[in-house]
Amino acid sequence: MKVVILAGGKGRRMCAESTNLPKPLAAIGGTPIICHIMSYFRTFGCHDFVIAVGSRAKQIISSLQEHLGPVDRTQERRDGCRSVTLTLPKDGLRVSLVDTGAETNTGGRIKRLAPLLEQQPFFLAWCDGLSDIRLDAMHAFHQTHGRLVTIAAVHPHSRFGVMELAGDEVTAFQEKPLLADTWINSGYAILEPEALEYIEGDADQWEQGPISRLVRDRQLMAWRHDGSWLCMDTISDWAHLENLWLAGKAFWTARLKP
Repeated sequence: MKVVILAGGKGRRMCAESTNLPKPLAAIGGTPIICHIMSYFRTFGCHDFVIAVGSRAKQIISSLQEHLGPVDRTQERRDGCRSVTLTLPKDGLRVSLVDTGAETNTGGRIKRLAPLLEQQPFFLAWCDGLSDIRLDAMHAFHQTHGRLVTIAAVHPHSRFGVMELAGDEVTAFQEKPLLADTWINSGYAILEPEALEYIEGDADQWEQGPISRLVRDRQLMAWRHDGSWLCMDTISDWAHLENLWLAGKAFWTARLKP
């Protein structure tokens, strides 16, 4: 299956707190986070990536070419969108980077990629979430229910310390605990090609209009992931991921180890 990665946003929170580096290029252990995500998908046999770029597109394309090593590079224009394809013949890797516009919303970016998706199901991922999701098990689940979209649901960590009270006395305190009774969107999904019909255009944000319409039509299913997942939304999130890497606890690399 092809893998679509959304890497075209402006990453305002990260940029405001950093040196204005695009979020997909924020390095963990010296490697851009988008490369970590691609490496994880590759451990499940995915080698065909379609990346939606927009803001800072040239910088992202240049950096990816550098980190992937010697590649064959081709450029083309399709349906009004400029694209660059990087291929590594020895690895069977193909990375198509499509300029979907700096102001296009997430739903619009996905829909603009339709000509490259060949009317086939595909994985969808944001460029800021790292996990140890069993993508093969998720795909198997998707094939059983016959709906258009499966989203990997995960437990979030609280952003704040949580207290239990007896009257005014604090009887228990947990610093940023895992919210075991709450499920959120991990940013990892599987879409059937018909799901793109739920996107109206460039202004559509995938997480709002299209998903709401899919819920209305009972076309959205959740695959529950009880393992590890973290999102890099702020510099503090990046620092935590970097510390996990330095401590040898980068859970998203477990499948890469012998």
